[in-house]
Amino acid sequence: MYFNIQRFSTHDGDGIRSILFLKGCSLACPWCQNPESRSEKRSLLFDERSCMDECQLCAESCDGIERIDNKIVVNRKAISEEQLIALQDVCPTQALTVCGEESEKEFLFDVLMKDKPFYDQSGGGVTFSGGEPLMQSKLVSEIATQLKQNGVSTAIESCMHVPWKNIEQAAPHIDCWLADLKHTDEEKFLTWAKGSLKRIKENFRKLAPIAKRIVIRVPVVPGFNDTIEELQQIIDFAASLESCKELHLLPYHTLGINKYRLLDMPYLCSDKPLNKPELLELAKQYASENTQLNVTVRG
Repeated sequence: MYFNIQRFSTHDGDGIRSILFLKGCSLACPWCQNPESRSEKRSLLFDERSCMDECQLCAESCDGIERIDNKIVVNRKAISEEQLIALQDVCPTQALTVCGEESEKEFLFDVLMKDKPFYDQSGGGVTFSGGEPLMQSKLVSEIATQLKQNGVSTAIESCMHVPWKNIEQAAPHIDCWLADLKHTDEEKFLTWAKGSLKRIKENFRKLAPIAKRIVIRVPVVPGFNDTIEELQQIIDFAASLESCKELHLLPYHTLGINKYRLLDMPYLCSDKPLNKPELLELAKQYASENTQLNVTVRG
């Protein structure tokens, strides 16, 4: 299941790219800017600010939605997957939207190939993203194989928190791995992201000898990993991977906060962006003096 195809992107790999966003993630990072991607199933977003007074279309289409005291009340637990499908085109103002759509790989491939002239001209291509795209490793591998056969470069954004077999299946068809390494401390990672750092590190070590290129991305999050000691440890691990020559520091921002309100989810991170330019400079200096990594600040 996918939830978006973003064309003419210049921030998720080299050149001009199309980004295929796939549903589902095995982590629960509280700063995630795409919370609608976490579930493998469809997600319902509701923005009451755009809701029309007295409109009953969504309530008439779904047992889990009512209008009470002239306000739409959504009971998400009472809405089935079939009802979500029926709701996709109901709301005339898009106050209520459904995130997630099933599609055949042939359709996705055809859409991604529409911009091949731009890929060729700019040195770009297609990037798989999410969520965690490797939760759908078969789909990724099949589309990536077709793209490579048609001369299109491929990249993938991954948290690496999937079974190794998923990574191994996709690896021969991926030119660049834009892979997250959020921390090096197992306990802290488990507390914040609800996942196994051991699995991620093992996957990195297995991938490094066979990957064409790994770019490690580090979201620098207040209270989680925003100390020089923590960033140094991340840099040291990245430098130990033979196919990793680049590391991107991604300062925490709050651009995704509104999506949590639309999904009726709590937002558990800081409501202010990271403001530590001196920390990021120290990390870059450490990498320059102690490793061969090219460390840059992005975002």
